[in-house]
Amino acid sequence: MTATPQIADPRLRELAEQLDGHRWAAELVDDRWRLLWVSQELRAMRAEDEDRIRYGQHFLMSGTAGFAVLTESSRERWVRTNVPFMLDRDGDNAPIAQMLSPNLRAVVEELEPQSPPPRWMSTFDFARGEFVGRVSYIGERVQDEDGRLIGYLFLYTPDLPASLLALLVRGQRSMYERMARLVEAKLRPAAILFADLESSTALSRRLPTAGYFRLIRSLRTAFDAAVGNRGGIVGKHAGDGVTGFFLSGQLGSDSGAARAALEIARGVDDVTARVAAELSDDGLPLEAADCRLNVGIHWGANLYIGQVATEGRLEVTALGDAVNEAARIEQSATGGRVLASKPLLERLNAEDAAALDLDPTRLAYELVAELQGASDKAARDAGSIAVADVKRL
Repeated sequence: MTATPQIADPRLRELAEQLDGHRWAAELVDDRWRLLWVSQELRAMRAEDEDRIRYGQHFLMSGTAGFAVLTESSRERWVRTNVPFMLDRDGDNAPIAQMLSPNLRAVVEELEPQSPPPRWMSTFDFARGEFVGRVSYIGERVQDEDGRLIGYLFLYTPDLPASLLALLVRGQRSMYERMARLVEAKLRPAAILFADLESSTALSRRLPTAGYFRLIRSLRTAFDAAVGNRGGIVGKHAGDGVTGFFLSGQLGSDSGAARAALEIARGVDDVTARVAAELSDDGLPLEAADCRLNVGIHWGANLYIGQVATEGRLEVTALGDAVNEAARIEQSATGGRVLASKPLLERLNAEDAAALDLDPTRLAYELVAELQGASDKAARDAGSIAVADVKRL
């Protein structure tokens, strides 16, 4: 929780603590428009360093990044909406105007002082690097039990209908939070998991199209939930394939990341059996043996991982030779095998290996190029990588 020692008024301090506890994007100013507090969520949304915020300064001079990330047109709209409440009744706008950039000072000179209403609202557009969007906000007078003004509260939320925001609730909050921490793309060590439905073409022809769609959707949903529950991040979905990344920095160590990937990989039979049983009970002609997942797990010591945000989606992606190698390992894991690379298995410490009932010092490996069924592409891209089938152990 954000520290609130700068808030002398206990009522405002209690309000700030409640807002932070409920993860609101919010900030508080006192009755003279001096900044008192910025919530954790708002600072995260702005990518703002609290050490640079000048608490106790006028709202317009406090050094927060909020005004800096607004687009030019939104800055003028923000000024016209909020600054009239900050102006002195004597009509001298110069002190406020001097706090703003030259192009906004002329705007301030046009304004007349106004008394703040109980609450007001507006929107602004922001641009921070490659991320752009629109935010709605509410400003509100904060009064004591006698109606005396003690400050102002600003609440911020994405400018989206509640019906769209509700779709995000269907996802896993903890994984979204892990994704949010990857705004800056950079080199990170991680375990990589690829899984793909075996004989998917034949299965798609045998099943009704609607039934095959239900199968793929159910498998992805179950896999994504398993990855999220184990501290991983779901990667791209391509066809009937799924991907997961397990970052050392988010799972405590290289060994922790490798263990998480192995636990998911060795549990895919349980996932597919459960999905097949549920769909079979609902009338789909399907058995567990019909939907085996082939799995490849590999280690990426220097994966370039970060968010990719476009008009259509937000996802985490990883680049590096190890990603391509992991895909080739998975393509070689025919027959529902779980192939784990030697670099990944040797990341396990004794405790994590014991928890998995694995002994990396006693494993026998095969080169990908020597695996039965390995394609020419797999031999070319990952042929010299040693792998072991950890499913059979």
